[in-house]
Amino acid sequence: MAANGVAELPPEAENELVAELARLALEQAAPEELVLFPDNAKEYFKDPQAALSPERRDEALGFGLDLAILTPYALAVATSVIRFLASTVGEAVGQESKPLVTRIVRRLLRRPDTASEAADEAPPPPLTTDQTRQIHEVAYQRAKRLGLDEDQASLLADSVVGGLVLG
Repeated sequence: MAANGVAELPPEAENELVAELARLALEQAAPEELVLFPDNAKEYFKDPQAALSPERRDEALGFGLDLAILTPYALAVATSVIRFLASTVGEAVGQESKPLVTRIVRRLLRRPDTASEAADEAPPPPLTTDQTRQIHEVAYQRAKRLGLDEDQASLLADSVVGGLVLG
């Protein structure tokens, strides 16, 4: 738990979960970006602010194409959602260890830690309608704060929730 009482995941576990959720969201929102996802995610995790800068968003990719890349925004939104889920799970399990919180959040993404875990653990209960709405709101508000327009923010929030629900 962090000093403010919110559960925090170890940075490497958080980045892994964020990347997985962002990838799931991009499968629906911008599948054409998946080919560059590993490089864009690496760049984002190295310096999130630089990856999200308005100047970078409008710059050319180096071969004459101007594209609005959604990946860094998907990663930023996924970060907020993963932190929300970690906090929610952390509250539910009380003072349990960070590895347990990481495992439960990973199970919410339907991604077991190991092959043996896939057989040993039942899937988590599905998210409730209220939880799904909360996650959508977290994702939507974060996307809006990042400067995405209404349609992009809504698409990204819908895709994040879809990634969680459909896995």
